[in-house]
Formats: sequence, C-alpha cells, structure tokens
Amino acid sequence: MVLAVETQTASRPLRVLLAVDSLEVGGAERHVVDLALALRRKGHGVEVACSVSGGLSEPLEAAGVPVWLLTRRLVKRRVSLAYARGIRNLLKRRPFDLVHAHIFASAVAAAIATLGKSASLVITEHTEASWQTWRTSRVSRWAHRRAKRVIAVSTPIERRLIEREGVPPHLVTRIPNAVIPPSDVPAGALPDGWLEGPLVGVVARLQPEKGVANFLKAAARVSENFPRTRFLVVGDGPLRGELLDLAEHLGVSERVRFLGYRSDSRALMELMDLLVVPSLTEGSPLIVLEAMAAGVPVVASAVGGIPDQVRHGREGMLVPPDDPDALVEALGALLRDPAYARRLGEAGRRRTENEFSHETMVRRIEGVYRATLDGKTVQESVKAKVPSAR
Repeated sequence: MVLAVETQTASRPLRVLLAVDSLEVGGAERHVVDLALALRRKGHGVEVACSVSGGLSEPLEAAGVPVWLLTRRLVKRRVSLAYARGIRNLLKRRPFDLVHAHIFASAVAAAIATLGKSASLVITEHTEASWQTWRTSRVSRWAHRRAKRVIAVSTPIERRLIEREGVPPHLVTRIPNAVIPPSDVPAGALPDGWLEGPLVGVVARLQPEKGVANFLKAAARVSENFPRTRFLVVGDGPLRGELLDLAEHLGVSERVRFLGYRSDSRALMELMDLLVVPSLTEGSPLIVLEAMAAGVPVVASAVGGIPDQVRHGREGMLVPPDDPDALVEALGALLRDPAYARRLGEAGRRRTENEFSHETMVRRIEGVYRATLDGKTVQESVKAKVPSAR
C-alpha cells in the first residue's frame, strides 16, 4: 500500500469567506448558499459577505452561517470601493484562510480588499459577461489576474478566461455547477384544470438576457396546434410589466400564468411536462440540472455552459438563441411525441446522478482551496487528500 503524502492544509478545517453581491434569488447566489451549507457540514469555518440581504439568507441563518451585510444598497455590475472597504475591514477582524468571490462586483471588491493581506483570493466566474463594456472588462481582467485560482463553471467561460483575459491555464479549473437533492417543499396550487393538458414553463429572473419574450412568442404559436397546452412563467424581475403586456398583445393571457417569485419553484417545475430555458446568454444554469434531476425534458438555447449540461437529442433539445421559430419546432416535436420526451427526461435524470453530483463539486472546490494555500496544482492537492492503494 502506498500512501500519498498529506499537504500542510489537507487535514485541517479551512476558514473561508464567501463573497457574493447579494442574497437575492439567482443562480449564482443559490450556488453560494448551497456551497456555504455544504462546507459548513464538512467542518469548515464559513462566513458570507454581501452588499445586501435577500430571500436566500434564511437557510444560512438557520444553519448558523454568519452573514455580513457591508453596504446600504445593492452592488451589481460596478466597482464599489465602499464594498471593498467592508471586506477589507472584515479581513482585519476575522482570521480567514481565503476569500472566494462570486459575480463581478464581489470579485473586484475582494481583489481590492485582499491587496497586502494574508488571505488568498479565489474567484468563480459564473457568466460569459456579455454585458461588460471595455472598461469593466479591463477591471475584470485585473481581478482575475489578482486571484490565486479562478474557477470557470463552463467550457466557454474557461476559454474566455484563458484566451481573452490572459489567465494562465494552470490557474483555471473548470468545475460545472451541480444539483442538490430537492427539498420537501410541496408545490402550491395551480388554476383549476391546468394539469389536465401539457404544462410548459420557464423558471427565470425576468430580465433581458433570459429571453422570456421569445418563450411567449413561441407559446402563442404552439397554442395554435396544441390548444390544451398551458404555460407558466415562474420568477420576477424588471421586465414583468413589459412581458405581461406582450402576452396580452399575443393573445395568450389566458394560457400563460405569471407566478412571480415562488419559494416552491422547484416543486412547480417538477409538475411541468417541459422546461424551457430561452436564454440569450448563460453561465451554467442550475435550473437546467434541477429539471434533469427531476426527469423533466429541457428545451434550451445552445449558449454558455448549457451544451455542457444537455446534449441535443440525448437529454433534451438545444436551439439557437433568439430564434422563436426553432423554439416552436422543438416544443412541437416533444409535444407530439410524449414518449420521446419522457426518454429524454429519464436520460437527463441518469446523467445528473452520474456527472453532476453536488458532493463531487464541493470536493473539487475544496481541492482548489487546498491547491491555493499549498501552492500546488489542483490535481496534486486532490491526490494528497485521498490515500491510494496498489
């Protein structure tokens, strides 16, 4: 038997500060909350810093994870020196081994705050950053180059970090998002009769890049050939009023229900026959994995990390972004052939079980932490934790 030599940090709990713009509902924010809870269960000292609180603070508070609110208003897609000072002051008072920052504003603030500090910086990049101007892009490159390690949640993001932002390849690790087991929160009531025919839905924040307008346009045309089909929009955001007006203009107001933010969104999704992800740009959306884990077939835009999650014709259907015609065709194909849709859903369920385990994702992130602190490659750090036998 050959035992790998343990690294200096391999056996002790780590003290980690997770920085995220807010605890408002969103995919990256949920990723941070689930990661914090998992790390705490594994014995690490975890705290969360953010600009403002939100609907995701409750599970952290219930688990006893300290949450630090560092500014008086939401910091998003901008550089906030006040937020950076808040993180820096926190580092003076608390003995963290490292700061793990998520989303642009937190990544930049953490990069500023850790200048001259002993706490190492890790950044997870969740998006393709299509919104960035040349100024914010320069700032983002600076922050990524300040980090000891950068995690990319998808292949396109990994490529951008290396090829466009100049992060050395050995410092970038691709770790896809993963799915956690569903909670036991039951789904709330739907209108009478809405489960008698096919139910097709979107679960997303109502903002431009989510492409919900294309979903409504497709719903109007799908309804012509499949009149028993009903549609759900689960989520809230700045485009809610505009999308309600569009549904009325398209003549589908009676077939579409806007449910707003729902704490039972995952349970509602499990009632759907099809989940649509019509995004114009994406990172590695959790909702796709949650649908796959529930056996719900997915029709999604082939953007960002979605093709890493769903293989066209194997776990779901992929369509070009911003193409309502293609979306109509894919939805029609699955609504005409429910047996095929069910096979895709079952294939998705099997794939999440085999490839998108949350436990595996957390273990890989721990490997990045150990490598950061020990100055080793991620592969060396992971090997050092697990004895090997021959």
